[in-house]
Amino acid sequence: MSAKPIAKRKHKSSFSAAAPQAGTALARFTAWTDKALSWGMGILCLLVSVSFFTGTYDTAYVKITLFQSGAIALSALWVSLLCVQKRWPVTRKNLPWLLPFLAYYGWNFLGYALTPYPLAGFDEFLRYVLYFLLTLMVLDRFTQESARVLTKWVVLSAWVSVLYGAVQVADHWWAGVDILPWRAYFGARIFSTHANPNFFADFLVFSSFVVLAEFLRTKQKRLLVLLGLAGIDLFFTESKGAWIGFAVSAAFFTAVYVPCVPALQKHLRKLYAAAAVLFIGAAVLVGVYAFKRFQSVSFRAYTWSSAFAMVQDSPVMGTGVGSFKTIYPAYRKPQIFYIENAHNNETQHAENEFLEQWATAGTIGLALFMWLLFFVLYGAVRAVRRFAVLPAKNSAEMSPQFWWVLGYGAAYAGMIAHSFFDISIRFVSTGMFFTLFGALLVRLAMPEEETAVQTDPHTRPAWLWLGRVLLIAGLGWLVWKWLWLFGQISGNLSPKNMGDWLLKYIAWGVLCVAVFGGAWLYVRAAFYARWARVPFVLLISLWPISWAGNFLLADHYYGVAAGFSKRAMFEGALDFYQKAISRNPFVPGYRQYRAYILRQTMNLEKTFSPYKGDTNAPSTDYERALRDLNFVRKHVPNHALLHQAFGEFYYTYAVHFTKLAQAETLDFQRQDYEKKAIENMELAKQSFERSLLTDPVHEATYVYLTSIALMEKNPARAQYWIDAYARGPEGVVEEEFLQRHRHSLRLAQMQMRLRQPPFNYFPSVK
Repeated sequence: MSAKPIAKRKHKSSFSAAAPQAGTALARFTAWTDKALSWGMGILCLLVSVSFFTGTYDTAYVKITLFQSGAIALSALWVSLLCVQKRWPVTRKNLPWLLPFLAYYGWNFLGYALTPYPLAGFDEFLRYVLYFLLTLMVLDRFTQESARVLTKWVVLSAWVSVLYGAVQVADHWWAGVDILPWRAYFGARIFSTHANPNFFADFLVFSSFVVLAEFLRTKQKRLLVLLGLAGIDLFFTESKGAWIGFAVSAAFFTAVYVPCVPALQKHLRKLYAAAAVLFIGAAVLVGVYAFKRFQSVSFRAYTWSSAFAMVQDSPVMGTGVGSFKTIYPAYRKPQIFYIENAHNNETQHAENEFLEQWATAGTIGLALFMWLLFFVLYGAVRAVRRFAVLPAKNSAEMSPQFWWVLGYGAAYAGMIAHSFFDISIRFVSTGMFFTLFGALLVRLAMPEEETAVQTDPHTRPAWLWLGRVLLIAGLGWLVWKWLWLFGQISGNLSPKNMGDWLLKYIAWGVLCVAVFGGAWLYVRAAFYARWARVPFVLLISLWPISWAGNFLLADHYYGVAAGFSKRAMFEGALDFYQKAISRNPFVPGYRQYRAYILRQTMNLEKTFSPYKGDTNAPSTDYERALRDLNFVRKHVPNHALLHQAFGEFYYTYAVHFTKLAQAETLDFQRQDYEKKAIENMELAKQSFERSLLTDPVHEATYVYLTSIALMEKNPARAQYWIDAYARGPEGVVEEEFLQRHRHSLRLAQMQMRLRQPPFNYFPSVK
């Protein structure tokens, strides 16, 4: 039996092309795949940065969808190459470089497997899986050409984001310059296409230093214009933490760059003075913005304190990836409700990346995370020194790798600094870049290595063509699905002005480019390859890509359902809530919102209604709502207003059964209604009291409990709840918060009612 041919490749530098001998089919396919991965990653960076759409409930959800589908497609293309080469991306030689990544992600995957609430954390777990795959892909396949291509796309992303940010700045003085529908959504603060001023500020910080390094490498003066506009945009984001990140990035850039250019040594005093001015300026801006919005400072302080309390109950293992938003509400300080002035908000992150790592991954996970960060930055510093041409008279003598490491290293350091005060890297608009930059820096620092690639002879034409035909058929289905899906979303939009129409046309254009471009990439790969495993691997990836579209459509359906609910169009709301649940079963909150509607409809007749959630048997609205609420309690026991929803549900039906008992003439039926009323009212009391454990500030909860006590002819208990609200929650001593309790109009009305003979229509307990 003949041995399989072995093609060896030798790296001339850390960025030599990872390909077998030229002229072979494998060499051509490998070279083409490397190019496709580089350009695909760059285009994905652009799309995630600049995409923003109002057709979904979460206007930034399109970023998540693009990231998920793009990351899956790129990972599938990379895996198909690994299958052809018959090798693993991890070897003995590169294991020391990959070990920090393997240890960190492996620990987090283990934490997710052990978390008690995996359903609610699935979205974050999926993001970690895709980050991990992209990391391995970059470490395995990126070349010098990849770094050049990626840098071009990052710079292009900066141009688009910064220019639109400048339009938003101009809109301050010339109202109407910004014609897009989200104009002035954050008041005077600008956010460009990044959904949040802090996210945009983080993008400006890390992209600016990539642009700065590119300017020093190429001397393109237009990049100075871009940097100037980015500085103006950063000022108008009014982000506090971003200025700290900017200062840290500048310090890293200067500290690493200056020793590599001896000609700058004589200007050290001036450089130190400039650094001092920069730090002082950053500190002043942080102080100014903190004074203008001190509420955000208080919010972070209370959130950090609450998250630290969460750490103390699971200090070693943590609570698992994606569990923070589920478990944190049990530790949330009451003061946060006053600051947010809302009770339905779901705090999903700790406002400090290290604290959240500690809470969800434990002390071990935090140590692995810090090891990874140190490994990346230390490797970047060493790589800069290796790529520097010493002694260098000027920057023109430096190699391109030197500038790429310097720029991406400074960007990475700034992102780390900003993460002490912000949650940007928890979202794909920043998290993808954070992951990509870290992997690229390590790839740049990796030394020369020699690897062996094992290949098979070409697949029989029959299998190869079968794979190609199936892939083309699958792509046809997927393209149709995406076009249909987006037609469903955009079809519900009602453009009212030129900005709405412009957004709609741009969205369709981007969608068509992404969908048809991705399909072309897959077809090209299938016909470029001579191995059937390539089209079959790509075919398998179509299923998860289609699910990414389902998640986007579910978010749109949820927004439509919420709109129907606000207009009291309950049948339409129930229909779209069911559609949202069927498209994305990993969001338990959809079921809670549907339970709100079922509490309103109160149809006690058993019917089979699939649009209300029935699957195999008839139910009443009471049973359906209770089924939904119990599902949420099982998977997200501390979801915002969950126990309040239980209380209101039981209270509503207790009153409903009481009214039925009053109108009933048959004794046995009246007694049955009275029994149900008493049982539901008791459950309502228990649910409202349970709700106070996670939200002791909510005025409506005290009103309900007072009302129940009055119905039960228990004035002493009613007075107890009135007094409890007037005192305020335990641990709240801030006078500005307590004033709200003392001047509650609703509780004052309940106090007046208490002074009158109790009005009672509730059946007495027998």
